[in-house]
Amino acid sequence: MSHESNAILAINSLDRYITSSTTSYLGLRVTWDVASPNTLTQVAPSSAVAPIVGNELISVGGLNGWPTTKVTITNIVGVQPNMIITIDQPVTASSGVARVITQVVTTPGNANQPTSNALLAKYQRSEPQCNNFTISSPGALIYGYIDRIIVSQIQLQYNIPTVIFGKNDTFYVNQTAVLIPYGFYSPNQLADVLQQRIRASTNVTDCLVTFDPEDGFIFSSVGFTISFTNPALVPDALRDNVLKTYRLLGINRGNITSSNTQVSLDYPSFLYTPYIDIYSDVLTNYQDIKDTNTTVQKFKGMVARIYLSGTGNVQLTTPDAALGSAPFIMTADLNNCKVIKWTPDVAVPSIDFQLFDQYSELIPGAAEGFSTEFQMTLLCIEGR
Repeated sequence: MSHESNAILAINSLDRYITSSTTSYLGLRVTWDVASPNTLTQVAPSSAVAPIVGNELISVGGLNGWPTTKVTITNIVGVQPNMIITIDQPVTASSGVARVITQVVTTPGNANQPTSNALLAKYQRSEPQCNNFTISSPGALIYGYIDRIIVSQIQLQYNIPTVIFGKNDTFYVNQTAVLIPYGFYSPNQLADVLQQRIRASTNVTDCLVTFDPEDGFIFSSVGFTISFTNPALVPDALRDNVLKTYRLLGINRGNITSSNTQVSLDYPSFLYTPYIDIYSDVLTNYQDIKDTNTTVQKFKGMVARIYLSGTGNVQLTTPDAALGSAPFIMTADLNNCKVIKWTPDVAVPSIDFQLFDQYSELIPGAAEGFSTEFQMTLLCIEGR
C-alpha cells in the first residue's frame, strides 16, 4: 500500500446518542381507574412543567396496574392542578391512592454545542436502536479534500442471545408449541431448559434431553414417542421462527417421524448468525461499482461483512460452551480493506448505518434483548 496522506475518522455506534437537547425527569402525582383505563387524573402540580402531549411517562410496569409497555401522553384536557391526561396504553388495575409517576421532558438546546447522552440512552433503551441509525454532527464529521475512504478496522460487541424473543424461541413437539425463554445458553443449559419446557408443554412428560458434542441434542422418552412437527403445518406467522429454532436445535425433516428417541440430524448452531453485514448509503453514495450479495434482497451499499468466527482459533462446541452461548468482543482487521470512492467537493456531515444478519433482517437489538455495538476506523485519503 502506498504511503499517502490520510486522516482517521473513528466511529462509535453509541455516538448516535449525541444530542443538542437536554432530558429531565419530573414527577407527576396522578390517579387512575381501570374503568377508564386510558385516563389519568392529575391531583397536584408536582412539578413546574405541566404534562406535555408526546412525552413519555415512566413507572414500574405492572405495579398498581401500570402498563408494562412504553406509555406516551396523547391528549390533555384542563389546567393544573386538575388535568385529565390521556395515555396510549391502558392500565389494568386502579391506582387506589395518588401515585407519583415520571414524565420525561426533552428541552431543545444549542445545536452547536451537542452533548453525549449514551449512558442515559442505553439505560432507557432509547431510539434509535443499534441496528439502524445515523450519526450526525452540527458541522462535518471530517473536512478535507478527500477522494477515498478506507475501512480499516472494526470492533464488535456481539450481544445477540442464543434464543431471541420472537425470532427463534418456538418449536413443535407432537403438534404442540413449545416456547423457550430468551437468553444466552450453553449446550447443557439449553438441554435442561428444553427438557423442562417439553415436559410442561406437551404429552411427553418423561422427556429426557441431553447434549452430546458429536451428535448434538438427544431427546428420549420411555412412555411416549416424539416427533418434531413439519414447519409446513405450523401457523404462517410462526414458520420462520420455528425454522430458525430447528436450526438452533439441529432438527430437520428426518425428525418428523415419531420415535422414542430423536437425535439432531443437523448439527446445532448456537450462533444466531455467522456474520453481520454493515451497510451505509451515505458512505457508498459515490461508488461507481455498486455492492451486491447472493441473497434475494441484494442490498446495496455494503461497508463490511464481519465474520463472527474470527481467525486463528478453532471454534469448538462442548456441553459447557459454544460460539453464541455467551456475549463476546471481536476485532476484524480487514485483510482486504474496502476502498470507497468519495468526491472531494463534499464533506461528511452525517453517516447512516444498518446492520443485517444472514436472514437479510436487521440484527436483533434492544427490543429483542440486548444491543450489539461496534467501533470502526475509517482512513480518509487526501486527493492528489
